[in-house]
Amino acid sequence: MDTLRRVPASGPEGLDDMNQLLAESVPLAHHWAPESCWRDPANGESCAWYHGLWQVLRLVGVVTTLTHHADLYIKALQPLIASGRFNRVLISGSADYGLLSIVIEAFQQAQAVPEITVVDRCETPLRLCRWYAERFGYRIETAAGDLTAFRAGRTYDLVCAHSLLSRVPVEHHAQIAASWAGLLRPGGILLMANNLYPGVQSAKIDFAPDEIPGYQDRVAKAAAGCAHRAVLPSAEELDRMTEAYAVHMSANVIGSRDHLTAILEAHGFDLLEARFGDLIKDPNHRTSGAQISGKKEYAWIVARRT
Repeated sequence: MDTLRRVPASGPEGLDDMNQLLAESVPLAHHWAPESCWRDPANGESCAWYHGLWQVLRLVGVVTTLTHHADLYIKALQPLIASGRFNRVLISGSADYGLLSIVIEAFQQAQAVPEITVVDRCETPLRLCRWYAERFGYRIETAAGDLTAFRAGRTYDLVCAHSLLSRVPVEHHAQIAASWAGLLRPGGILLMANNLYPGVQSAKIDFAPDEIPGYQDRVAKAAAGCAHRAVLPSAEELDRMTEAYAVHMSANVIGSRDHLTAILEAHGFDLLEARFGDLIKDPNHRTSGAQISGKKEYAWIVARRT
């Protein structure tokens, strides 16, 4: 292990330091996405429209990110790490290094060094995770591929996920839960935050065509006021990237709290904590993205593998 360096706080209190890191990684993601992003074997389309822009959207502050849920993970991780029995960690899906930063911070607070593996089907966020880890002296393992096909040499003590189920069709959620259970040792812990829309019948959230110009304008105004404007794409390129993002971006709707709890209980988990509601630490946070009729909330779940 290289010499370890202190990572920034991953919550709102560390936003300035994290934005400085984002300013460094924005050009990396922009460069890496066209060559590294996953391509759909059915149509050849890649997810570069997403990973090429996500760091920008974080930096200008127009997306809900892990910053607002960092405290949930840190508080849940602290007693587990202190026990000395939860060192081997699987991060299940990652848009970038956001969740990785939280896990490393929690272990640093406990003066412990984790073994971390990050799994995602796309190589671009995995490159960003390796970049982040190396910057602070950590070595991590990464695996590009579908979680349900991932196999490890031994089981994990912890699985951490954030918003993964919104990126997966609801009919495949049981497969994800089964994979988490299979990758955890008995007594291992799953930590998960995910949004949901109780009672909403829609299958997906998409930008309506008439919403796209307004979203482009919102991103452009946020970019114009960004303290790190110099690292952002030109106004013309940002406008094109934002349009592509809005055209392609969709999220799968979870319309029931019971859906989340039932799939976990059906696949070998005991629920230790299941909280629902706003769960946003930052009182100044403003939601963004495509809108849907219905109340949005978050689920925070801590579950033990039986």
